[in-house]
Amino acid sequence: KAEPHEVLLGQLGNTKVVELISTVLEDMVHGEMMQAKAEPHELLTFEHYILKNYLKTGSLISLGCQSAAVLSGAPFDSEVGLAARDYGRHLGIAYQLIDDLLDFTASEEMLGKP
Repeated sequence: KAEPHEVLLGQLGNTKVVELISTVLEDMVHGEMMQAKAEPHELLTFEHYILKNYLKTGSLISLGCQSAAVLSGAPFDSEVGLAARDYGRHLGIAYQLIDDLLDFTASEEMLGKP
């Protein structure tokens, strides 16, 4: 028997949102592979770092925000839908920048993670 959270996405009846969330999963895998297979010189470029952060975190927040806009009735490629996506992209990248900074500057006790 499926758990409630396992069927909710399919029950939305909105193929655009399913497509967006599928893109999130694809981006997350791509970001993890990008990180795992990066050459040492790539790790030193800001472009690589930002793209990796977008794929691993920014995409989730970006496309999640766009999904919320679509579910609220905004057309997928409307000004509202695209603004929600862009807002989420910036928020996701900013979140990951701060998270990475805290990994280097905060204690394990403060963060609650090793």
